[in-house]
Amino acid sequence: MLAKVDVKDHQSTINTLIIGWNNEAANLYDRILNAPALGYNIKGFIRPAGMQEDSFYKNVPVVGDISTLSKTIESNSIDEVLIVLSPSEQQFLTEILSECKKTETEYRVVADAYDAAYKHVVRDVIKQALKPGEFGVRRVIDFLGSLFMIILLFPLFIIVALAIKIESPGTIFYSQQRCGKDGKIFPVFKFRSMVQNAEKISGPVWAQKNDPRITKLGRFMRKTRIDELPQLMNIIRGDMSFIGPRPERPFFVDSFKKQIPMYINRLKVKPGVTGLAQVTVGYDETLEDVKAKISADIKYIEQADSWKMNIWVLWKTVFVVLLGEGQ
Repeated sequence: MLAKVDVKDHQSTINTLIIGWNNEAANLYDRILNAPALGYNIKGFIRPAGMQEDSFYKNVPVVGDISTLSKTIESNSIDEVLIVLSPSEQQFLTEILSECKKTETEYRVVADAYDAAYKHVVRDVIKQALKPGEFGVRRVIDFLGSLFMIILLFPLFIIVALAIKIESPGTIFYSQQRCGKDGKIFPVFKFRSMVQNAEKISGPVWAQKNDPRITKLGRFMRKTRIDELPQLMNIIRGDMSFIGPRPERPFFVDSFKKQIPMYINRLKVKPGVTGLAQVTVGYDETLEDVKAKISADIKYIEQADSWKMNIWVLWKTVFVVLLGEGQ
């Protein structure tokens, strides 16, 4: 679905370029054509790989390529560009964003032109939904909420700690390096749900369903999300928020950034103990599962200032815990 545009108060239309010359760029134009209320006035297409004479789509011309992008933006009084690149055009993304910033032009990106999980225009998440003042309010809520829950659940912490020690040798808590906001590395805390030193031999690997490394108690804790309760300390420290994208290990972040163009945008907000992706998308065992979760994460980031969205995610999380649907 096409994202709604915030039309500036002083104008009724937004002069726009579509950067990309592929089937998805054409489909995007068709969706815009059928939704005049969005306010887009498409001035033309940019063909990243180079100009072709007399190239049109439904009477809308190709007006330039990457080498002339700044000039084209200025000569057409462009307010915003929509970037929809095919896999062969992804190499131009960095240069396109650089030109947009140089000309102070708004931009939005279709995350992956040929992946159905991304077929909506994604707001540039660098311009986050949360305003600076709202970050302060959210931080206060996170801090006080996590402090209250730690005090309330302290008896449960003691019971779980004793159960872990009784079931298997090793530590009670488990700490692992994760990527937070802006790529900052921090230690995420959990109750240990696997055998001690589970990755000492295998190295970083995805946990899977029926993973033999997970203890019997660990399976119960994962289904009820009890293993993640120590992350309340991460919230107090300021590493995490209650709601946001799940923090991933640096090893996998580096890998996903190369395979999924918009993965890096998950790092523009604090990671969360729970989130839209965690409560709506199943277990991520494949790259396609990861892409589906990223789509949900970006949808949340776009609406991070919506109390309705945040309350819904928390409410859904309660049901996941009560019904034991965690992984």
